[in-house]
Amino acid sequence: MIINNTFFEILEEQNILKTTKTKPIVDAIKNRKKISFYYSGPKKPKKDSVKAGYRVKAEAVALGLSKKGNLIVRAYVQPPSTSKTGFAKGGWRTFIVGRMGSVQITDEKFDEKRPNYKEGDDSSMTVTYVTADWTKQPKDVKPEPKPQPTQEPIVQVPKPEVGVEPIEPKPEQLPQPKPEVKPESVPQDSVDQNVTDKQKELYDKKRSEWITKQKEIGGNIKPGQGTRERFKKEVEKELPQPKPEVKPEPTPEEDIENNQLQESIKKIKSLMFS
Repeated sequence: MIINNTFFEILEEQNILKTTKTKPIVDAIKNRKKISFYYSGPKKPKKDSVKAGYRVKAEAVALGLSKKGNLIVRAYVQPPSTSKTGFAKGGWRTFIVGRMGSVQITDEKFDEKRPNYKEGDDSSMTVTYVTADWTKQPKDVKPEPKPQPTQEPIVQVPKPEVGVEPIEPKPEQLPQPKPEVKPESVPQDSVDQNVTDKQKELYDKKRSEWITKQKEIGGNIKPGQGTRERFKKEVEKELPQPKPEVKPEPTPEEDIENNQLQESIKKIKSLMFS
């Protein structure tokens, strides 16, 4: 008990759980708010490597120290989040806080305990600092009533009486033209389909040109595996290539906070094993 009290005193002194990076994560865990972030590793050793990329709307349920002394978060993630092994065997993952970047706390809450979730301290952590608070229930949000479509008023122009000049209706009394509706942007699926169609068109064109030349010289008109691969490479060169993913660079403030976290964790480990 004395050692545990010492741990929490050091945590309060170093403000590990109150930095600009950890405080939003702590609040998200307590209030069961989904978080999104970019995760960058580690890459070595290969068997323990993690695929870098964005984790979208992860459900974080605990924060604490790993057996190696790293500050980690346990969260449940699902597609479209990045994963090296996929989600067929489950969505529970642990993330090192120092490798989490571009952290965003959403207003979306989760109220479902995922499969294999266990209450209390996390078994993968030597010390669990924060866990999800399931006593708070999310407020029921009443759906807003949908606006009813308005019907344009029918303007009736009175017939002129005999011997009386007709009265021209004022401009504001006449039905106004509807605003022009701009076409929606092309969905990504349509763009991908266009690229596929273009690839097939170029491939068929190159195959047709090759057959024509073969007929002229009296050669074989059935392209082999190597010739077909050459057609594919030429098509890929002629089509525009997708831009590589730009990884966000950590800010200087995040680097300083990460260093402070590691120093504080070293002090805790020295007290645990002294």
